[in-house]
Amino acid sequence: MEDVIWLNGMPRSGTSWLSQIFDSHPQVSFKLSPLFSYEFKNYVNINSTKFDWEELFQKVFDSKGDFINQTYRRTSGEYPKFVKNNLSRLVIKDTRYHNLMDSLLNLFPDVKIIHIIRNPCGAINSWLRAPKEFPVDLNYLDEWRIGKCRKIGEEEFWGFNDWLLLTKKYIKLEEKYPKNVKVVFYEALVERPYDTIKMIFDFVNLSLHKRTKEFIKASQNSHNKSEYAVFKNKDVAYSWRYQLDPIIINEIKVDLIKNQLDKFFKI
Repeated sequence: MEDVIWLNGMPRSGTSWLSQIFDSHPQVSFKLSPLFSYEFKNYVNINSTKFDWEELFQKVFDSKGDFINQTYRRTSGEYPKFVKNNLSRLVIKDTRYHNLMDSLLNLFPDVKIIHIIRNPCGAINSWLRAPKEFPVDLNYLDEWRIGKCRKIGEEEFWGFNDWLLLTKKYIKLEEKYPKNVKVVFYEALVERPYDTIKMIFDFVNLSLHKRTKEFIKASQNSHNKSEYAVFKNKDVAYSWRYQLDPIIINEIKVDLIKNQLDKFFKI
């Protein structure tokens, strides 16, 4: 294993699609949320040493566990199946554990963190409309901002307030660690997938493989209705415009302006 690439973002922000774009590369060993798996649950924390992290990375790289390899999603057709050879790069995808990223950056000068940001209206709408992610018996107007129903631990980040928190955090981290942290936009990935992925792959020193281009094309030219599938048409990115409650949209607009983030996210 040469090095580690950590992909993250808020839930429902395109992290799964981005992770499978990475996974399409023949040299990438992709793993999902190891610290949330039974196999490696809370294996490291903010006080862990570099040795602890290195041990985790090697074990994760070698793991054949069904959860972190997403065996079920590949069997169901929600994720693709890729033939691998000469694995050398560990790519971890997670929407949790953002509280550990500062420690990771301090311990590993070569680590790469890619943080994907989706228009908050799109991310919130996708969350509220996913039956397995948002409890159907709750009032979405009470939950969309704070995500209280999903806050079961400090590693969890849900709701618009956390979107604000993490967006500010990663913009600052990108400024502080320009060689390690890259902020990318979901909508740019949807509209200009090849240019955006080339930029990201250049940042992490990966070639843009033919199979990656083929997967991007296939993923945008078919549609799987599962909320976890990575095969979606482009319209999904903008469905919030007619699906999301206007009350939420207006409050988000006000808060983006208040937090000087409207220039990054035009609605």
